[in-house]
Amino acid sequence: MYRSEQSSSTIHPIVGVYLGSGSIPLRDIGKYVRINKLVKANRRAGTTLAFFTANDLNFSEENFEGAYFDEKGRKWQKKSFPFPDVVYIRGGGGETDGILERFDELGIKRINPIHAFNKSELYQYLNENENLRSYLPSTVNVDNRNEIKNTILKFRKAYVKAHRGRKGLQVMRIEKLPKNPGYVYSYSIIGKLVRRKANNMQSLLKNINTFFGNKKVIVQRAIDLVKINKNRLVDFRAEVQRNKNGEIDIVGICVRVGSPNSPITTHSFAYRYDVFLPKLFPRYTAKQLFVLKIKIKKFLHQVYLGVENKYGKFGEIGIDFAVDRRGKIWLIECNAQSAKVSIVKAYGSRAERVFLNPLEYAKTITNFDRDLSSFETEVPAAIETVKGTEVVKVAEAIIPKEVFIAAVAEKVEGAEVEVEAVAEVVAEAVAVEAKD
Repeated sequence: MYRSEQSSSTIHPIVGVYLGSGSIPLRDIGKYVRINKLVKANRRAGTTLAFFTANDLNFSEENFEGAYFDEKGRKWQKKSFPFPDVVYIRGGGGETDGILERFDELGIKRINPIHAFNKSELYQYLNENENLRSYLPSTVNVDNRNEIKNTILKFRKAYVKAHRGRKGLQVMRIEKLPKNPGYVYSYSIIGKLVRRKANNMQSLLKNINTFFGNKKVIVQRAIDLVKINKNRLVDFRAEVQRNKNGEIDIVGICVRVGSPNSPITTHSFAYRYDVFLPKLFPRYTAKQLFVLKIKIKKFLHQVYLGVENKYGKFGEIGIDFAVDRRGKIWLIECNAQSAKVSIVKAYGSRAERVFLNPLEYAKTITNFDRDLSSFETEVPAAIETVKGTEVVKVAEAIIPKEVFIAAVAEKVEGAEVEVEAVAEVVAEAVAVEAKD
């Protein structure tokens, strides 16, 4: 039976946050900043939030050992949960694809339909979209050393990227030296810059092969990015999500400034783009900056919808893009698992919505709102039965309709609405109001 037909709770759907293969000791889970931010956001979202790894799953019993934050005891605990109503992928590993396939068979919903993009596949699809084609830098899907060589010779400045890779760990920048023979190539390993010279193409190809191994790669023409101090690349990361109403929400756009000579801006400095944009384009008038912002937002909507046309509805996508020195917008890549590092750096406490949206979206895709709406016909009928009592008269004056319906729904958890449940809820509400 599909999970949507036997949801564990119409009011508090279980959102299982998958952290990848292996295991994480309970004593360590509270050390992760973004896990704690999800817990904080859930105090508002009101889901049953639990974190797990591949080792915590029991498919024969359809349950998992989940870590959760006990709000009353103010500490992390672990217990058995039925399989989640929605899975939120925040990790990877070799077992992930197989786990998600089994979840799909059980009808378990996902925040995102895939957990990682294939850069080559996505580029080829978006390149067929006439509304998006102009945003894409020239990209070649290469199959052998000779194709890599010919493409680099053609582009002169290029990026070689693995089909799959996150956090800039499978990216190499290559540039033909203008006056001297040879090439400069650079890459980043967990924030550490590696920058070297290859005296000839044969040496360069050998280093490319060492770096990428057997991974399939693409070669992409380097964009003439805006730079700071001539050697610090600047690009943008937009956190785009769907909110509780299923609407596209551009939560924040960050300007990312790379370290000197770094081929990427990941693990870099981050700033709010509305504040930093005038510094990048000091000659732009206020009107020109306004027009550029409008173009960026239109671009983000088009990319988000274009990706969804290929894979299905997404709860969130991290979209990396660039604006060149002429003001043209370029898509760099899309991320199905944004680490949300830049938005936290740039926006601070104003970034809280980026953690709230996925949880509220989870409630939406479990048909929470539809389940709740069924009470809108049942609750008034039950109220009529106790109409005239003092407690209901008071309640009608102090409790908003949607809050009242939600309270009754939670009290009965999908069971038939009874007068006693209605009276109990309004009595509690009146008692709270009296204390205030």
